[in-house]
Amino acid sequence: MPNDYYLVVMEFISENLLNYCIGHSSPEPEILKDLRRQTFLKIPQPRMLSGPLQGRFLALLSKLKAPQNILEIGTYTGYSAICLAEGLTPNGQLITLEKNDELAWLSNHFFNKSGFSQQIK
Repeated sequence: MPNDYYLVVMEFISENLLNYCIGHSSPEPEILKDLRRQTFLKIPQPRMLSGPLQGRFLALLSKLKAPQNILEIGTYTGYSAICLAEGLTPNGQLITLEKNDELAWLSNHFFNKSGFSQQIK
């Protein structure tokens, strides 16, 4: 049975499909669990967050491609940027753009904690 987060955010797919997706995805890293929690506690419209299933899918795509450069339009709180950064080449760079300057404190805090701060601009 999926936890409450999935039941609220992923309400558009059946519980059986959701359980299958959760069961066949890698676990959400602790830093992303913390970022997700902080987003829900402190930021309006937290459902805009990519979340664990989408995040693990983005990380998988990035790892398969091993890009040198990524441009992300719409940082929000940085969840998807951290996921995408997982697949960057060692000298790769992710540039992420966010219109709402009031969100930068949270995304920058987690970029610094993620180990990707030198690669995320």
